[in-house]
Amino acid sequence: MRLLNFSRKDFASWSDDRMVSELISGNQDAIVWFFYTKYSATFQYHIFKLFNYKVDINDLVDEFFLYLYENDWKRLRSFDSTQASLNTWISTVSYRFFRDYKQSVIDSDGDSPTNDMWDSTYSDWVSSCDAGIMMDVNNAINQIKNERDKQIASRLFLEDKEYESVAQEFGLTVDYVYTVKNRLIKQLRTTLKDYN
Repeated sequence: MRLLNFSRKDFASWSDDRMVSELISGNQDAIVWFFYTKYSATFQYHIFKLFNYKVDINDLVDEFFLYLYENDWKRLRSFDSTQASLNTWISTVSYRFFRDYKQSVIDSDGDSPTNDMWDSTYSDWVSSCDAGIMMDVNNAINQIKNERDKQIASRLFLEDKEYESVAQEFGLTVDYVYTVKNRLIKQLRTTLKDYN
């Protein structure tokens, strides 16, 4: 792998196609930034949404990295910037990966602390989590200055609505709804790490 020491500012200015190209070429700085900084909040959100018990987030992100890296980045090479943004693509692919990983690896081993009462939805996680987490989520939502964004965050986090239905309700793009969600997760990132 190449180690070139780019700054975060450099990465943030790259187009989706350039980022994918750098990942595939083995740019280690880009790989670390992409998987463990840029999309860390997205991965945490999906993991909290799917797993109703304590899991090692870094281990799951490592598994997702290996999933994309497999067969010379075959899955990542399927990304098409004319069809979706990298944000939307990585969110969709990672969610499906974590969902399938939970079902095939963790739930099937007989050792996981799951049972039939859980259906792996965000609402279930919300109803089972510490009141402190929910207070942090509610406080973060209440701090959003834009009333529409506050309502969007409430639909996503408290009502467990899908991106598409929220976008349709407010007459917005799915990317915009996703951006609102990401902003809130960034506010919660430090707090939620305490609950891992």
